[in-house]
Amino acid sequence: MNSPNLERGVQLFEIGRYQDAIPYFQSAISEEIDDFTAKFLLANCFFQTDCIDKSYTLILELRATHPNDPDVYFLLSQIYLHRENSKEALININKAIEIDPYNENYFGQKAYVLLNKKKYTEALDFANEGLRVNAKNTFCLNARTTALTKLNRKDEVSDTISDLLNENPENAYSHANAGWSYLENNNTPKALTHFKEALSLNPNLEYARSGMSTAVKSKNKIYNLYLRYAFWIGNKSEKNQWIFIIGIYLAYRFSIKILSATGMTYLAIPLIILYLLFALGSWIMDPLSNMILMFDTYGKYLLDKKEKLSGQVMFSLLSASLVMLICSIITKNEAFTILSLTFLAAILPLTIGVASDKRNSRLINLAYGLIMIFIAIIGIVVGYPLSSIGIVVGVMFVGYTWIGNFIPK
Repeated sequence: MNSPNLERGVQLFEIGRYQDAIPYFQSAISEEIDDFTAKFLLANCFFQTDCIDKSYTLILELRATHPNDPDVYFLLSQIYLHRENSKEALININKAIEIDPYNENYFGQKAYVLLNKKKYTEALDFANEGLRVNAKNTFCLNARTTALTKLNRKDEVSDTISDLLNENPENAYSHANAGWSYLENNNTPKALTHFKEALSLNPNLEYARSGMSTAVKSKNKIYNLYLRYAFWIGNKSEKNQWIFIIGIYLAYRFSIKILSATGMTYLAIPLIILYLLFALGSWIMDPLSNMILMFDTYGKYLLDKKEKLSGQVMFSLLSASLVMLICSIITKNEAFTILSLTFLAAILPLTIGVASDKRNSRLINLAYGLIMIFIAIIGIVVGYPLSSIGIVVGVMFVGYTWIGNFIPK
């Protein structure tokens, strides 16, 4: 006979109250230390509430005691995928399918692992395989929607979304997933409709909140163009991304040389801005989009305090850079050009710093950006050669694009 704690925990788990279910499962385990069901559902609750380390520790214990249970490998695959470890996620879901080749959720999970690896055609095949087992499975339908979106098969995407929402019209994640699909296909009105529905069903769903924020930003034509690029480059393999970025860099260097040779160096600043948007877009996107939302009548209410601050810092630095550029053109004084470039270079560390949740990261990034500005201003005031100041700031900027990857965000 099941314990009352286990029964109550299962009831709460089935209605999605994972945090409330945790103490009941823990009590059930204290009553029966080898209760597999209580331990497995507790690991699931930890996973659903973002206690990933606790979930991982518990599921490894279960794998040791129950090496032939496919659900253990299924959850372990989900944990590894959450940690961006596609290799281990694939190994574990393959083991689950090997043990039980008739569970549609296992094929859906493999589809998501392959989506993470950007193997979209293979992901679609496994999502379809799961739907052959159960044509109404929401997990597989969502995976199929994403795969078709990435493959730009718009008509099939629309049909799959219809099937998905007809089957489960009150699933917040499905509405959010549909919203992202429409957003990637540049259908902002439909995307907004689905994000709104998702948030009405689950106001705390971050996947929907971030989608709503992005959809509102996409109404700005400049941001919309960048978003199209971000989706496009994001769907490429890592190898092709590097080929494209290197190509953009070579074109940028060639253009700078041409401008220098023709005496049109004042056009270098806009060119540098365009290059930064392409090469460092993943870092610039958040503060840039936050800045855009600051000037949107309704969008500004989607921003939290840190997002507003990052947008304000972005706007201030861009404005300062533009003012210095205008002064440079009017006075023909290259000191203003150095300052303009410095304010641009400081955007990365300063906007990342003000948005960081970690104290050390915030201090390191803020200090780095302020030192760049301090070096430029003090160097110009005391009369150091402008070329030397430019080299120092340039080296610091290039260096940050490397070391910034190792600073916890």
